Amino acid sequence: MRALSLILAVLMLFAFVACSDETVEQSDAASTAESKAESTPAEESTEASTDESTEASTEASTDESTEESTEASTDESTTVDESSEVVDESSEPEEETSEPEEEEYELPTYSDVEIGKADVAPVVDGNVDEDEYVTVIDFDMDETYWNYNSDEAAKGYKVSLNMAWDEEYLYVAVKLRVGKPRTYDNANFTSTPPYIFHRRHVMTAIVTGDPTSAKYLEPNGDPYWDWSAAYGSGLASEWTISAQPDGSNIKADHFGAVTGGAGFEYCVGVSGLDYEVYEQKIPWAALAGGSSFVAEEGAIFGYAFSSCCEEIDYEDDEAESIYACFGGGIAFGKSFSEYVPVTLVK
Repeated sequence: MRALSLILAVLMLFAFVACSDETVEQSDAASTAESKAESTPAEESTEASTDESTEASTEASTDESTEESTEASTDESTTVDESSEVVDESSEPEEETSEPEEEEYELPTYSDVEIGKADVAPVVDGNVDEDEYVTVIDFDMDETYWNYNSDEAAKGYKVSLNMAWDEEYLYVAVKLRVGKPRTYDNANFTSTPPYIFHRRHVMTAIVTGDPTSAKYLEPNGDPYWDWSAAYGSGLASEWTISAQPDGSNIKADHFGAVTGGAGFEYCVGVSGLDYEVYEQKIPWAALAGGSSFVAEEGAIFGYAFSSCCEEIDYEDDEAESIYACFGGGIAFGKSFSEYVPVTLVK
């Protein structure tokens, strides 16, 4: 019995040892499997990380390369555009350099104008008799001295310029076809509207010398003068004559005091609706610089007039005048150099 017990004990011991070994083997296997299981994801993670890193690096590199390439391409493209802009801009200084040449004032070139000497002085009565004036110049828009400052609409007004001279006076009569009666009547036309400029009128301007001379330019070489500078220059005379509806004559000096000088006469004939006549007898001595001007054959002076063909609605800010002008430098900026050079002949 004891022997049987001993045998059973031995068998149980072997069984226990066997089970322990199997448990160890299983534990080792499990540990190995677990180790493998743990190591495999790490390797896969490493590989994935490596792959992802490689791919990311490749993509980043590719993207950066692409971006750099794109940016480089864009930059190069921009550089090209900018360089072309620079080229364009580099040409601008040349244009700026040439702009003064482009902006140089091109003064009008007039046909020669000569006026004959009067054998008998015209009578200043607001009428122009046949052969009373030696020289008659009819309105012609093909001539620069008419079209330079005249409005195209002025062609319908049939303007003519009548002139003569002697040693003491310049005689001028401007005939203007109007076809409408006057309406503005205001004795205070120099201080309150409607001013003298709101009516039909003739403004006259004269320099007693060749207007192409440099002395008639502004000191900076500009032919266009600021009004106050033109006024104070003492180089030109400018004045306006007009009339009230009842025929009463009115006048206003702008540069100088020609109309108040001894010997000056004027008459604005407003009878009828056909022609108005603006007639004047102008003393050479009353003009700016006239005291040293010698009226003789070959002498040159500058002359211009602007005639307003329509009364202006002075209450309408957008109302525009219609001017028939001989020469320029009056109605559209003050420029003595735009007066017409006129030569005295016998």
